[in-house]
Amino acid sequence: MKHAFVDESARGGYLICAVAIAPADLPASRRALRKLCKPGQQRIHMASESDSRRREILSMIDGIEVAAHVYQAELAKSAQRVVRDDCFRAAVPSLIAMGVSRLIIESCNQDRQDRLVIHEALSKADAHDLLVYGHDRPALEPLLWVPDALAWAYGKGGDWRRRTRGAIQGVIKV
Repeated sequence: MKHAFVDESARGGYLICAVAIAPADLPASRRALRKLCKPGQQRIHMASESDSRRREILSMIDGIEVAAHVYQAELAKSAQRVVRDDCFRAAVPSLIAMGVSRLIIESCNQDRQDRLVIHEALSKADAHDLLVYGHDRPALEPLLWVPDALAWAYGKGGDWRRRTRGAIQGVIKV
């Protein structure tokens, strides 16, 4: 069973990126990601990195064995919270079908609502025993940097999106 790590981006519409990784690959992937931090830097966040660092980060991610999926919605049709909920409703059954048993979402001021929506999606799929989920902070969980980077690059488009092709296995329009 895999673990999945989720972050969002509001660039080019609204999207969440879920990155699945095998448990055996977690320790080495975390070590590789931590090596990317500059002295004094607690986390990688694509929005605050230079273009050369962004290229370095995406190149390193390309060397990690991950399978990412993007769940994308139009912001124009609804408020951000509504489309975030729609993305999670689409992601949960998809992640279960991919063999994900543990889901970690970047913690923000929406954790409570995320838990309600995920609980609802698990109930609808009769799958409460198949997926454990929670929130964590990127400073504590380096694997949250991967969906941050992929979501940023995919949303940015152009050459940045091209650099995600090795990791992003599918894009689901919600």
